Amino acid sequence: MSASRPLIEATVRRRLAELPGVRVLDGTEVTALESSGDGREVRGVSLRRVAGGERSSVGAALVVDASGRGSRAPHWLANLGYPEPTRTQVDPDIAYASRIYRVPEGFRADWKAVMLFSGPPHQPRTGYLFPIEDRQWILGVMGAAGQHPPTDEEGLQSFLRSLRDPVIAEALAGAEPVTEVRGHRGTVNRVWHFERMRRWPERFVVLGDAACSFNPIYGQGMSTAAVAAETLDECLCAQRRRRTDGDLHDVGRRFQRALARRNADPWVFATGEDLRFPTTTGATAGPVTRVMHRYLDRIDAAATHDAVVSDVYARTIGMLERPTALFRPRILAAAIRSGRVPAASAAPTAAVPTPRTPAEQQQEVRA
Repeated sequence: MSASRPLIEATVRRRLAELPGVRVLDGTEVTALESSGDGREVRGVSLRRVAGGERSSVGAALVVDASGRGSRAPHWLANLGYPEPTRTQVDPDIAYASRIYRVPEGFRADWKAVMLFSGPPHQPRTGYLFPIEDRQWILGVMGAAGQHPPTDEEGLQSFLRSLRDPVIAEALAGAEPVTEVRGHRGTVNRVWHFERMRRWPERFVVLGDAACSFNPIYGQGMSTAAVAAETLDECLCAQRRRRTDGDLHDVGRRFQRALARRNADPWVFATGEDLRFPTTTGATAGPVTRVMHRYLDRIDAAATHDAVVSDVYARTIGMLERPTALFRPRILAAAIRSGRVPAASAAPTAAVPTPRTPAEQQQEVRA
């Protein structure tokens, strides 16, 4: 299943708004944290209406900052007298471009979706073509090591033809563009080390991309946000068992430490992959990382023809399994048998069969 990001987010938002006790303040931004006089306890947030500029405040037993990469938590903490937290950044110098196309009438292929992976360090270009709602495709192309995808028509077509297989370029040759080409470059991996701060205000937590954000190509941003929500739930439930009076003392500090532990696996995975490119800044690939690269190359190769390996690999990337799952005897044996990965120019595309329409499915059932 695949869909556009606006459809996914609108669906989640609608389901969230249907929950009892949930109120959404549209057109409103948080400008500051409100706290006790000594800054040791957060008691709510200051608000501003974007349209009219009216200001107000909301009191809260717990303030959760889930405002993404643009979070102002370090600034807000500084205003309360806390030192700025340290951060780690790993930048693979990756840029993206995307566009939506209408699927041509009568188009048929032996695939449903296509992902053409990069082949570091010599082939730093990636591309995918996924079906979304309203019989459309969403195209995404990515380039590392400074080989950024252009956003003009001619440049985009040239970039598509430079990928390791012509399947995407050929499919789009007869497709009608629905949108302009949109570019994006905010892809640096960044983690704020809130867990290392000596002092932390009570009744305040930071999670999701506001705490740890990744190069989005690995698809773990929303997964880590969901894991963070589960981690917060676990911390609150533990606090309820510990304190029956509803007091939230020290929940924030314990949560940030627990979150850092939960984010460690996806951080190592994402940054480790980005270190395949020699132009990546912020860290370097040591001997252990290079050995892991070779092993994961074999896993990739095995996953193209072994359903068990493919499932475990997908579940690991989706954070439904720990990375240690990739070293189970069955997976290890498949990786050894897979041999070396084909050269980038000859690498196969990742594809799945085209789904049948409901009418075709009914005809098959009747047959």
